[in-house]
Amino acid sequence: MQKDYPSVVDILNADDLVEGCAYLVEEKRPRHCIEMCEKFSAEGASLLIVSRDPPTKLVENTQLRPRRTIWVTTIIGENNLEPTAIGLLMNEIRKFIDQWGKKAVVLMDGLEYLISINTYERMLQFVHQMRDICVMSSSVLIIPIDPRTLNEKERALLERNLQVIMTASSREETASERLIHISSEEDIGV
Repeated sequence: MQKDYPSVVDILNADDLVEGCAYLVEEKRPRHCIEMCEKFSAEGASLLIVSRDPPTKLVENTQLRPRRTIWVTTIIGENNLEPTAIGLLMNEIRKFIDQWGKKAVVLMDGLEYLISINTYERMLQFVHQMRDICVMSSSVLIIPIDPRTLNEKERALLERNLQVIMTASSREETASERLIHISSEEDIGV
């Protein structure tokens, strides 16, 4: 029987984080995602960080010690992958999840960058495949996304199959968007 998850979780109430779930955390920088990873790591999870920024920079000044990192960059190097090599990235993530099973947590930072290099549709398909792998293996996928980088339809398609986590800043932005929308409707007499 499929677990029934609420469509949006407030980061302040994120004590209910569960295995076998893919989380979309709407924030400008992955600060709350790092906190989520620290929580899972404290419970014995093995962490894979995929990042547009050098992963060492991402975990600097944190307690995180990932088992594996992948830097998505055009620079050749150990643990580096080309941003267009989505199939290779999927294989590396799948190998990590196969190795660690339900103790695997994947932080996928830089989806906006991958969308800009590849197509949105290709990356949406990638995210859906990753979600399915995590659900089937009881592992965890955490994807930070800056909602300003997506249009409304793109954001809705991502949110449709992922567990959305709202941060204080994303709650404020959503409230501001509603106020702007209401003001606009009042201005035109709706």
